[in-house]
Order: sequence, then C-alpha cells, then structure tokens
Amino acid sequence: MSGRLVCALAVALAVAAGGAGCGGSEPVGWKGQPRSGPVEGGRMLFGTLVNRSSKPLSLRAAQVRVIDGSGRVLPSAAAFAGGYNASIALRGFGGEMFASAVTGTTTGARAVLAPGASAPLSVSWKGPAKAVVVAGTALPLH
Repeated sequence: MSGRLVCALAVALAVAAGGAGCGGSEPVGWKGQPRSGPVEGGRMLFGTLVNRSSKPLSLRAAQVRVIDGSGRVLPSAAAFAGGYNASIALRGFGGEMFASAVTGTTTGARAVLAPGASAPLSVSWKGPAKAVVVAGTALPLH
C-alpha cells in the first residue's frame, strides 16, 4: 500500500471517529468556529488555526488539503489570510484561487506558529467536504 493511500485512510478514520482536530493531543486545531459558505462553483471557509503543541509549527498553504467523507482529496486552494488581502488575488478555483498577485511574493503561503499562537486560514474547494487537513490533522468543518 502506498504511503499516500495509508495517509488518506488514516485521515478518513480520524474524520469518521469524529471530532478530530477539535481538541485532544492534535498539534493544530480550530480556534473558535470556522465560517463557511457557498461561492460561485464551490465553497469557501474562513477559520483561525491554533498551535496546540509544545513546539513551533511551520505550515505551508500548498500542503493544506480538503477531504470528503471517504478521505479523498478534493480540488482546493488555501492561504493564511483571514479575508481580503491586496497581495493575494481571489481569481477562481484550484491553484489560482489564492495565486499571488505579485510574482515572487509569499504572502499567505506560509505561517509559523509558536506554541499557543494562531493564524487565519482561508480555504476554497469544490465538492462535498468533510474536513480540512492541516499538519496531518483532520479539522472538521463543523
């Protein structure tokens, strides 16, 4: 079995168990309740991540995934931004949803969280999502 399949199955089991990412010993979780709603052709979520571990976390938006109830990865895009940011263009779905408006800029692409620190996360996707996966943790959409 490939490592990718094993990871997808582990995430699906965590989601099926319910509450993954809402507490416990997961390294990252939601701070409060994320907001989501429809956008043309898909859905969008705005939430705040919190580092629940005792070590700094280095997060990359390119590694954020949205999964369905079976653990399948859905077409999505993410940025560490809590809403409109002039340097991040919202131009559609896939890789261009949060494409940088300025070549070479990394605004929204990375976040480094000290223990207990938080950062905004914006995610767009297409399909029936169950969770957002950040740092290996399946965070339910509630």
